[in-house]
Amino acid sequence: MSLAPRFFHVRVPGPEDGPDFREVRTLSAEATETPATAVLRTGVMYRLLCLPQGDAERLAHLAGELTEHVAASVVSETLLLVTDYHRGLATISVIAPAGRVWRELDPASLAHLEPTDRTGVIAHDLGPSAYVQVGVARP
Repeated sequence: MSLAPRFFHVRVPGPEDGPDFREVRTLSAEATETPATAVLRTGVMYRLLCLPQGDAERLAHLAGELTEHVAASVVSETLLLVTDYHRGLATISVIAPAGRVWRELDPASLAHLEPTDRTGVIAHDLGPSAYVQVGVARP
């Protein structure tokens, strides 16, 4: 196994076709504090966007659950936590770069989901990904 750092290229859409706000964080897939870090970073981002406090807290909890779920289901050293907001839709994605799925990803099993939330799994060239989309209006 090489100890050389790995670099991953992620296409970020231009302003005309991308989200209003986006944050991408690199997290350790193996660290025990990773879900808590995801909760903190996601909560901060959505609170800075002035989303209602209850929505921001629920999104933060979903980010922690989704991060923990992907880390437990995919063999990968690194996770990318992508949080964005675009026209009333908050999306949280966790991508496992160069990861191998060893247990089925099932983001629909998260505890803080509501019936109107959308979930899914995407097999990116970069690696497996799971996401949650939540409709949230900014005041």
